[in-house]
Amino acid sequence: MTRFVLDTDTCIFWLKGNRAIEQRILRVGIGHVAVCVITACELAYGAWKSQRRQDNLRALERLHKTVQTLQTTDPVIQLFGRWKAHLEGKGTGLDDADLLIASIAHAHRCVLVTNNQAHFARIPELAVDNWLAPP
Repeated sequence: MTRFVLDTDTCIFWLKGNRAIEQRILRVGIGHVAVCVITACELAYGAWKSQRRQDNLRALERLHKTVQTLQTTDPVIQLFGRWKAHLEGKGTGLDDADLLIASIAHAHRCVLVTNNQAHFARIPELAVDNWLAPP
């Protein structure tokens, strides 16, 4: 059963009413869609600093009631360390938040759904999809 982890950018598009994201979620089934704890934190930060704080906090509350939030695990820790050392060794590092999102998605055997495919392409083991790209 393929599951999908929505990157922060994809969540923002969805929360702003993007129909392409909504239709893909309906197609794969909401039970197959998750976010990771890092994305949840980034979304909370964005909501708290926004001009529409209360609206955005309510939207996040609905999101958290709708999709599962994946946490870090021992395999995430090992992936993060291995990938960070590898990428830095090549001079192509990712910031820690993005690397954690990727590690959580991969450790949970999920496809990471992001509009930043080129950004995450540095991790060849990571399954990535872009639900904003034309089919």
